Amino acid sequence: MTTMTEKKIDNRAMLTDLYQLTMNAAYFRSRKNDKATFDLFIRKLPQDWGFFIANGIEDAVDYATNLSFEDEDIEYLGGQGLFDKSYLDSLKNFRFTGDIHAVREGTPIAPNTPLVRVTAPRMEAQLLETMLLNTINFQTMIATKANRVVNAASPARVVDFGLRRAQEKDAAMKGARAAFIGGAVATSNVLAGKEYGIPISGTQAHSFVMSFPSEIEAFRAYAETFPNNSTLLVDTYDTLQGARNAAVVGKELEARGKRLGAVRLDSGDLADLSKRVRVILDNARLQYVKILASNDLNEYKIAELNKNGARIDGFGVGTELITAKPVAAIGGVYKLVEDIDGAKIKLSSDKKTYPGKKQVYRFSKKNGFYSHDVLALEGEGVDGKPLLEKFVANGERIRERMNLKEIRAFCLGEVVKMPESARALVATPYELKTSVALERLVEDLSTKYGGRQ
Repeated sequence: MTTMTEKKIDNRAMLTDLYQLTMNAAYFRSRKNDKATFDLFIRKLPQDWGFFIANGIEDAVDYATNLSFEDEDIEYLGGQGLFDKSYLDSLKNFRFTGDIHAVREGTPIAPNTPLVRVTAPRMEAQLLETMLLNTINFQTMIATKANRVVNAASPARVVDFGLRRAQEKDAAMKGARAAFIGGAVATSNVLAGKEYGIPISGTQAHSFVMSFPSEIEAFRAYAETFPNNSTLLVDTYDTLQGARNAAVVGKELEARGKRLGAVRLDSGDLADLSKRVRVILDNARLQYVKILASNDLNEYKIAELNKNGARIDGFGVGTELITAKPVAAIGGVYKLVEDIDGAKIKLSSDKKTYPGKKQVYRFSKKNGFYSHDVLALEGEGVDGKPLLEKFVANGERIRERMNLKEIRAFCLGEVVKMPESARALVATPYELKTSVALERLVEDLSTKYGGRQ
């Protein structure tokens, strides 16, 4: 099967903010194209979140190493009346020639941790900013939200039902990918299944049930078409009667050597109904038939259902997973930290940055759980496990792209090592400490630049 990674990588050179190009034109005119280093990091966690799951890294690396301007792009830019011919001519030969360090995709990280570090000629590094943020911010947000939902649902399984509520195709596709990495077991999105190899899963709509003279006739028609592992939606009319009808069809399937897979609840008091439906199925000796639930679910509602003893084996989560509701966006930024003149720092109120080339080191307790990370200057000699790995050297990818199942397995294996307090529904943020040398550099640069106009 052909997967997304085997297809031509999108050229995203024009997926940028105008000011990246205007700044680069000014750098070009000023002959200022020294080597510069930028960090991509996320400042703050949303309420109740304990960490982020770094996501979109593999896509971002592919996009960065395949940027180029087409003739039609240059023609369009020339028509804007902003750029002189010499700068536009320089874009004809543009490609990224620098280095990229990044954390492995699926790594749980604290706020202010560099997810990506770019070192390249200034114009190249600058042009990556918008594309990197666009790629990584959304996918990190959805992977983290999905993992919160999955953790709340455990041991029940979660399926991504978000396609119809996503902000168009890109969000639906990348969101399904991110949700799978975060722990969802399947998606309703058939194209995501085809392109990424994610298992696909679905049930039926109320319209299907209403299209037949009676509910049981609808169930029989569906089971006849899909006699192995069908899921029947039982709440179109009366949920408990729907469960009884499903049980009848389940026994009919048994007589043919087949099995009903599940019933789905999509309205009402899901905790109470799931218990009563479980009794109906068990009384019919259909203990193997699962109960699935949907209906505007999120991690808080799922946790409450489990607290109330709901008998639900799986959850279909749509709107609030694919949009990360109520988190509209996460504040990933891309900041200059070093150039030919040395380490750089931003001192704006609440937007201070950590200067210099840095590495992130992870520390573990004796029981194997992670305790904290330390942000330090590169080469400082900290004993922990370094998280930033080199993905790109001189513009060429040097680290083979992980496949989706590898990323998912790595992610889930890392998340379970995070402190229990950071994985909680109302979490304590995972801790990022700063090294002595980094703190000293911050102090020195704050003194040097503080008060300058």
